Amino acid sequence: MTKEEISDMTRFALSDRIRSAVKAVLEQVIEEELTEHVGARHREKTDARTGERNGSYHRNLITPVGKIEQLRVPRDREGTFTTEVFEEYHRSTGEVEDAILEMWLQGITRKVASGNFRKPAQDR
Repeated sequence: MTKEEISDMTRFALSDRIRSAVKAVLEQVIEEELTEHVGARHREKTDARTGERNGSYHRNLITPVGKIEQLRVPRDREGTFTTEVFEEYHRSTGEVEDAILEMWLQGITRKVASGNFRKPAQDR
């Protein structure tokens, strides 16, 4: 095995661990947002409760650290909960959209831009 192959394997393993950690943090943040929204933790009985949980759904989200797959997003029974982590119906965070806009403003061609996005995606 060459030094370059070892470097690639290390980079892949490290980026995978980073994405896993980011996914865990995002899920915890979204769960805390829902807890604040309904006024109680999961299965907690309290007078402060203003709503009920209603399961969750999964979505993929493109972030600066790569594609987070199967991100668990809880929901409330009334359907009024929205997270601050990402915009409703968007599949990428604002940072990714900002990077795309910045490249366009700098006049980077689609071919060059797709190379910028494709190379990291191959590592994922």
